[in-house]
This record gives sequence, structure tokens and C-alpha cells, in this order.
Amino acid sequence: MVRFKKGTKGAGALILALSLASSYPAVSWAGETEDTERIMETGERKRAESSEDAVVYGPGSYVIGEDILPGEYAVFTEDTSEQNAYSTCTITLYKDDTDARRIGTFQFQHHGLISLYKGQHLVITKGYAVEADRAGITPGTTGMYKAGRDMEPGTYRITPLTSGSGYYALYNDVRYYYDYIDEYAALFEPVTVNIANGQYLELFDAGSIERVPD
Repeated sequence: MVRFKKGTKGAGALILALSLASSYPAVSWAGETEDTERIMETGERKRAESSEDAVVYGPGSYVIGEDILPGEYAVFTEDTSEQNAYSTCTITLYKDDTDARRIGTFQFQHHGLISLYKGQHLVITKGYAVEADRAGITPGTTGMYKAGRDMEPGTYRITPLTSGSGYYALYNDVRYYYDYIDEYAALFEPVTVNIANGQYLELFDAGSIERVPD
């Protein structure tokens, strides 16, 4: 059974779309937009297929520890079908529910991963969230993956969709991103990347990824 929840705080979300030319992955600067409370039917089908007893958190506002449990979450775009692999989802995370300190606004292609801690305030502007361990993530050319859970650790060759259009990044944690980034590079040509167990790989506008024998 899949259960669905909407945010309860109802505050307006802050977001400005990520520029592909940005020197930083995932995070964008803030601007103002309207909050939305719609859960897409395509998202409901995706979660029903991937996991039982999963709670899906749709667009809205959540205080961690009150409206949503602490832990690691996957945030998906509203339509996860194959033809929409390059569409994005957006969230904003604050230190607490006063919104005085914004940790960051994050935009992911297809899906992203983020750790949430008690007392933080999460605003889902576009997309929906589900516990990462129940998300049923499978390897693909876009999104975020934890080695050892969502993909096998090892050496991979990443090929860009088009030269200079995307990037890859490796993280050792998914709470604040910049402080935990291990490696980042724009994709101009195929690159070979070593991914250790427990590391997180983010792909944006990759055309293909393949395992290279060790």
C-alpha cells in the first residue's frame, strides 16, 4: 500500500531554475514562485510499482520530525517515465521552520537524494519525495545514486548527451552538498570515474554510463 501526504505549513517556496553553465551541481540561487499542492498521477503509479508501504510526500511544506521522519529521501520529478528522464524536480531546505537560514535550493534531473534532520524545514516545489531505501532506484543516465544500494561500486565510463551540456559529481554525503563533494566535472567527452562503496553519483545530461571491468 502506498500512502500520500501533502505539506502542512503552506509557505511559498523559493526557487530559481538551475543554469547548466553553473559551476556548482544541484544547487541554485533563490527567487520567488508559487507553492503547489498537486500530486501527479504518474508519480502515484511509479511509487506503487517500486515499493510497498511507502509514504509519498507531494509538493508542499514539511517540518522534519513533525510532518516527515528524519532520514535519507529520494526526490523524484513528477513524471518518471522513460521519455522524461531529463525533466527536473526542485526542493528548498531551511535550517528550521523560521526560514531565516536557507541551506539551499536543489534541482535534480529525474531524481536526487538528500538527508533530512529533525527540525529542518523542507519545501517541495516540484516533484515528490519518498524514503530512499524504499524508492526502488535503478541505474540510469540521469539522477543520483548511492553505490552499494542503487548501483554497484566500481569503475564507470560516462558519456555526455552532447559535448559540454552536462556534468557528473561524486559526494560522500547528501546533507549540504558543497561540504561533502569529492569530485565534479563538466562532461565534454567520455570520462572514467571510480565510485567507492557508499559514495553518491549525480548525473546531469549524461548520454550513457557503462561499467568498466576492474
